Amino acid sequence: MLKYLINVISQGLSFTKTESRGTLVLILIISIVLIGSKARISYLRNQPTIAADTITSEWAKTVASRISLKEKSTKTFDKQAVNIYGRKKEVDEIPVKIASLEANSVKKIEVKPLDLNVATAEELQLVKGIGPKFSERIIKYRDLLGGFADTIQLKEVYGLPNETIFKLLQRFSIESEVKTINLNQDSIKVLAKHPYISYDMARVIINYRKQHGDIDSLDDLKKIKAIDDSSFLRLKPYLK
Repeated sequence: MLKYLINVISQGLSFTKTESRGTLVLILIISIVLIGSKARISYLRNQPTIAADTITSEWAKTVASRISLKEKSTKTFDKQAVNIYGRKKEVDEIPVKIASLEANSVKKIEVKPLDLNVATAEELQLVKGIGPKFSERIIKYRDLLGGFADTIQLKEVYGLPNETIFKLLQRFSIESEVKTINLNQDSIKVLAKHPYISYDMARVIINYRKQHGDIDSLDDLKKIKAIDDSSFLRLKPYLK
């Protein structure tokens, strides 16, 4: 059969036997290729087709999944950013909070000054520089006066240093009124006990009272020669 085909090709196309054999082989190859292609096409036609909407659905799911992952990642980043910002904000607010706490502490620590006219020896001794002796002197002089009318009178306490007076006034102030002297009723002995009234001055006051009657105003004291302007100004807060 092959020899017959080779002879037909040689005679018909004027080929040599070698050329005829090559041509026959080429024809066979082309035939095999064509037959294989037809078989492939026929196989594919017989396979079930995938619906376009199925492909679209799967593609949509893939895209949706990627979007979801991106959103989760974005939300996680946003939460982290919020946390970081929140912590940074808290750190930035620390000096303000500390300042607020310090201000509140100062308010709580602030103590209302004690009344110098009712302070006890123990309370006075809380001031640095004031021991039992100074506290006793302060209280004794305060009682003789009838209470301090002015803080400057602390300078009249024997031996009390100015530095100690300054520290004392940081804790104490004058809150209550002084006890007054009754010029029309008090005896010479009572009047003479006051640090600002000597015995001679007390006697003059009693004599003036006997001669002129009750002292109705402080101006009447100016008529007494034994009471000069300086003595009058010192006594004025204690007179009524």
